[in-house]
Amino acid sequence: MGLRLNTLQPALRWSLRHQSVLEFSRNQSRTFMAEAKKQMEVQDEGPIPEPPSPNPITRRIHILGTGNIGSFIAHSLAALPNRPPMTLLLHKLEHYFAWHKHGKRLTLVKNGIAEPRGGFDVNVLRDGVWYEPYRSAEFESSQGGNARPISPRWADEQFLDVNNERIDNLILAVKATQVEQALKSVAHRLTPKSAIVFIQNGMGIREEVNEKIFPDPATRPNYIQGITSHGLYYTKAYHITHAGVGTSAFSIVYPERPQPPVDESRNVNLGEKFSDRDYWAISSIYLTNTLIRSPELTAIRINKNEMLQFQLEKLAINCVINPLTALNDCKNGDLLYNYNLSRVQRLLLIEISTVIRALPELQGIPGVTARFAPERLRTLAVNVMHKTAENTSSMLQDMNIGKETEIEYINGYIVRRGEELGIKCALNYMLVQMVLAKTRMLSRKMQGHVPLDPSVPR
Repeated sequence: MGLRLNTLQPALRWSLRHQSVLEFSRNQSRTFMAEAKKQMEVQDEGPIPEPPSPNPITRRIHILGTGNIGSFIAHSLAALPNRPPMTLLLHKLEHYFAWHKHGKRLTLVKNGIAEPRGGFDVNVLRDGVWYEPYRSAEFESSQGGNARPISPRWADEQFLDVNNERIDNLILAVKATQVEQALKSVAHRLTPKSAIVFIQNGMGIREEVNEKIFPDPATRPNYIQGITSHGLYYTKAYHITHAGVGTSAFSIVYPERPQPPVDESRNVNLGEKFSDRDYWAISSIYLTNTLIRSPELTAIRINKNEMLQFQLEKLAINCVINPLTALNDCKNGDLLYNYNLSRVQRLLLIEISTVIRALPELQGIPGVTARFAPERLRTLAVNVMHKTAENTSSMLQDMNIGKETEIEYINGYIVRRGEELGIKCALNYMLVQMVLAKTRMLSRKMQGHVPLDPSVPR
């Protein structure tokens, strides 16, 4: 060893010798600990149990919601080198049949070229229990033949109960109106070490989740807020079109760093200096790192204050485009060059700006007044209308197929925050009620509840 070491560079030679010393020290320590343990076992007349091994998080990412955003994220992560294992959580058996029909692949159409990607696992919810489908031969070899068919349509498919399988990393990509029901179905599989990515239109969703699903902070999972400006629209099941390149951002927003204590003189006692990173869970760090690693998502990680401001900017834009396109049954670009609609937009943004600039969570942040001025918000909205002129807003898409819209989390959020601050938001309130009314009328027509003969009483 000495002759070989002498032929090496001095730095490398020192490193190898240092490593040898460390190995010798470790071996001596192991020998000493082993002897001490044997002596204790003899005295106690019994073996000493080994300490429990740590329970690290898994690399597997579960995705709940396979609509436009959920499918796009799953499709993007599938292109990563050393991609993480991914499981799609399907709430209905019909969705699993559609998954079979489309070759168990997600397809993204970009610039007219369709690119399918597979390799995803699937969990299916049936009668309130999560199952993982298996081929009968594979299932019976591992489970001793105690399998049952998933459906008469798929005699060779079997169910494996995974209802108690832990979920460490969850991407929640369902509509804002579906978040409560979707999270309740997997809440028992989440732990305080789990991380959830929220990526919905609108705001006030996390607060609702805390109130209805995770009221106890001690058992609450970790939260990551996501936002994206990629243009996507639905073609058919597990098949989406990428209409416009955008950006994405993610921020670890819970748990929050505790506020420093205040002494009797109301002076802040900083004590030890901690950053938000000191309170981040391993699952949150892993999940955000994986998301920002994807070039197709064009994602970055930002802090909580930046995320809040980005969310409010997007909210203001959605408060204008979504309800006006839904009520006028038009594309985004039709809101441009229309004097009457321009007047509505300006009045609407004055209300929105007044509420946002008065929010207590924004106080003390530099530049807020200028950033959320009505004219700047109007400029942002017009730019989006230009870029997505041929697109149909998500609210109009939902309305046309009889789905519940996210209006309560968009303009409705402005109304609720305005009430808290003593600001009346008559225009936003009116838009909320008009969208709800039109949605109900279209839904009743689709269900055949509206008589065609006007003489028939309703």
